[in-house]
Amino acid sequence: MTDNFALKDQFAKHLGAEILEIKDGYAKVQLKVQKYFLNGVHTAHGGVLFSLTDYAFALAANTSGETGVAINASIQFIKPAFEGDVIVAEAKMFSRSKRLGTFSGSIINQKKEILAHFNAMAYYKAPKIKE
Repeated sequence: MTDNFALKDQFAKHLGAEILEIKDGYAKVQLKVQKYFLNGVHTAHGGVLFSLTDYAFALAANTSGETGVAINASIQFIKPAFEGDVIVAEAKMFSRSKRLGTFSGSIINQKKEILAHFNAMAYYKAPKIKE
């Protein structure tokens, strides 16, 4: 897991995202919705939800030690998140070829309500990035 470059994500740290679980092709992260995450209608900005799910995806896509970068991602918003909510994003790989990994995930709140669904594809670069 030490080769997972997503562990160094400064934007996720800035948001306050916490890693709950990482295993092969899977990650779960959480975030408490802050007042400064709200949009004009007093719900969490869609970019915050997308960023949290994108972070879970990045972590999951890089569990093999290979460098996987996003080449496509989409989100479908279902319900809003509000100030004080604790939201959890999960991402799981469901297919992998030599160069491509396909992932899906969701975001739930503390009531276990589904807030969004997420789909993404990672491209695996060769060779591994060395630091």
